[in-house]
Amino acid sequence: MTHVILEIILISFIFLAVALVAGNNLSACVGPAVGARILTKRTGALLGAGGFTAGLLVQGAGMANSVNEFIPSASIEFQIELLAVAIVIFIIAHVARLPLSFSMSLVGLLAGYALAIGSTAQIPFMAKTVAMWVIAPIVAMIIAYYLIRYINSRPVKDIWRRIRFYKALLLVLAFSTAYVSGANTLGLIVATAGFSGATLAAAVSAIFVGSIFLGEGTIRRVSGEFYRMRYSNATVALAASSIIVEAAALLNIPLSNTQTTTAAVFGAGISYKAKFLSLRPYLIIFLGWIMAPVLSFCIGYLLFQL
Repeated sequence: MTHVILEIILISFIFLAVALVAGNNLSACVGPAVGARILTKRTGALLGAGGFTAGLLVQGAGMANSVNEFIPSASIEFQIELLAVAIVIFIIAHVARLPLSFSMSLVGLLAGYALAIGSTAQIPFMAKTVAMWVIAPIVAMIIAYYLIRYINSRPVKDIWRRIRFYKALLLVLAFSTAYVSGANTLGLIVATAGFSGATLAAAVSAIFVGSIFLGEGTIRRVSGEFYRMRYSNATVALAASSIIVEAAALLNIPLSNTQTTTAAVFGAGISYKAKFLSLRPYLIIFLGWIMAPVLSFCIGYLLFQL
């Protein structure tokens, strides 16, 4: 009976974690398309939920390799404790309006736990993960910057034809960005508890609940707070993000798509010499990228030493 109760608690935590992350990450996936006024917030939520689900079911299981790098064999009690701490950190950060990444926090907790028990086998993988976290946003920003400069330097013969092309491409890219987020971040969450029929059913249900009921308001983070995006900006931001996060998923490296999308949005923004772009929201998010893994690592180390 005790094991059954623990299973129910674990699946409940999977549901809660996935719902929170799906609602939070929705803005990075469909926000540019909504900002370009191609999708409504409700349509964007449904499109994002479909992408999350497809990515989780098709590629999500690959993230089990990442979890095994830190905890090759974990008890169900530890899985519950790990998810509970990650959820609490995420909720506190959300209430305090601090942009912490759930996947970065989860990896930080895993690394802290591994060090607390004296394991050093995960150090090479951790170094590779941190390198990806540093390189990926820089690459996304550079790609977006030069692509926008190139696009703007090309003469436009038929403006309406180009707009139709952007609209079609943005729909595809919004779905693909959600897909890679499902394969990477949501796959990592489910992998902490193991892939099974029960955990996948809970995760898929949570994706739609989180996207529809928690995600519509967060879309403003990308589409509204930064600036009203042109079609070209939104297209480049999503393309750069989806390509980089998919590369990370193929390498089984956890990577937050909010990192790459935000960096790409910034790169697209600074490509306009005459355009004013507020740096404050980007600096806050940048600090969040540093705080999330460092804070979680310390919590994981101290907590699992007790």
